[in-house]
Amino acid sequence: MTKKLTFKKWLLIPVLFLIFSLASNDIFATDGYFSNGQGTKNKGFAGAGIAYLHSPFMAALNPAGIGFIGKKFSFEVAVGLFNPNRKYTIIGEPTQPQYWPYDGRQMMFGLKPGTVESGSSIFIIPTLAATLQLGEKNSLGFNLYGNGGMNTDYETKTYYSDIIASFGNPMPNGFPNPMANVTVPAGVNITQMFISLTYARVIGEKHSIGISPVFVYQAFEAKGLQAFRDMGSAGMPGMPVDRSAYVTNNGSESSTGFGFKIGYQGELFSGFRLGGYYQPRIKMSKFDKYKGLFAEEGDFDIPANWSAGISYDFTEKLTVLFDVKQIFYSKVNSIGNPMIASQMMPMIPNPDMTSPENAYIPNPDFVPLGSDNGAGFGWKDMMIFKVGAEFRQVENWQFRLGYSYGKTPVQESEVMFNILAPAVNENHISLGITRMLGENELNLAATYALSNTVTGTNPFDPAQQIELSMNQFEIELGFKF
Repeated sequence: MTKKLTFKKWLLIPVLFLIFSLASNDIFATDGYFSNGQGTKNKGFAGAGIAYLHSPFMAALNPAGIGFIGKKFSFEVAVGLFNPNRKYTIIGEPTQPQYWPYDGRQMMFGLKPGTVESGSSIFIIPTLAATLQLGEKNSLGFNLYGNGGMNTDYETKTYYSDIIASFGNPMPNGFPNPMANVTVPAGVNITQMFISLTYARVIGEKHSIGISPVFVYQAFEAKGLQAFRDMGSAGMPGMPVDRSAYVTNNGSESSTGFGFKIGYQGELFSGFRLGGYYQPRIKMSKFDKYKGLFAEEGDFDIPANWSAGISYDFTEKLTVLFDVKQIFYSKVNSIGNPMIASQMMPMIPNPDMTSPENAYIPNPDFVPLGSDNGAGFGWKDMMIFKVGAEFRQVENWQFRLGYSYGKTPVQESEVMFNILAPAVNENHISLGITRMLGENELNLAATYALSNTVTGTNPFDPAQQIELSMNQFEIELGFKF
């Protein structure tokens, strides 16, 4: 005898997915550190479809999109396999200082030459969504999804100088050597999980508006950054507040926040649709364990972002799409602040040096990590363009393809810190397939982020160049019923 799923048993599904999602705590993305799509169909278009798709996952993309599903209850679940390949290359030998450990007016911090690849290259990413139609005009939605994240895991002392280490601990002026306690591995892990409840209302017959209150949970951990703890945030006599204990190796720290997203979707004339959403900046609680790393004492808010798009049915069996999306990374200080090497040193060379004991004096321009203007990743705002097409020539089958382009937010002048977050991808190609199974659907999407490289000068040693490279592959399988 077949047993019915009770409400309590249905409730177990999102609970189990939430536990699984938080347990597999590495969620990645391709539009900077944002996901380039939500739901299997959307990913088959490389993230396009804000004016076209009608699926439970649309609430995570455009809240108005669930207004046209046309089914009393709809549930969709998907699991993705994500493979990012990240590496950095240091070109050139570090500068040999004339005297401990500076050369002229520049403190030298040369890195070890060579190429290092990040580990942890396979991740499982689950998502789920559900909608409930209330009458002919109103719909409710629930979404659990990862909207962003970044991970690096380098099995080496990445931010480490053999030259500085060779001066011993303590160094000739009595200060502790920042290289004496650098650990392995080096890298960061940031995860963002979004839970949204959506209400959509159909206006007339062909227009819908929607709003989604959003709860955000994020977690962060940094390892192997001791050189920045001691050199950029150390509490020297007469220096600003000491946050050096809150830069690295403090375990995982969580942060939460609430926000919202509003959206519109409608058909302006036969076959031509318009859609868009806006999500204001989401204020997050601070990462207290890393208030010496992130600007504004551990602040890491979710940047404001928006998207708009159109779709058009050229024939009954062919639809084309075009979307544009913008993310305001630069408006969040911990993400957008540039790294200025001359401001990160608490002490600078003494032009009147007579011995190692007075080789350095306090830096009047010192801006410690963790302060409002402390160094960040120097990311620019990002504008992404997406195009897609859907073909329905074969009965019970749908085929999709998509392409997106967005210039990397990582600038050539900011490669030092972005070893930790080499989000340098710009071009993405996607394919998608749907097999209709009565009222149900089996969906498949595959996305390849083409390899890209950003090269810039080591700001602490101009004799060196730093190359950041990454490519990504993702395949996702989803089922809608």
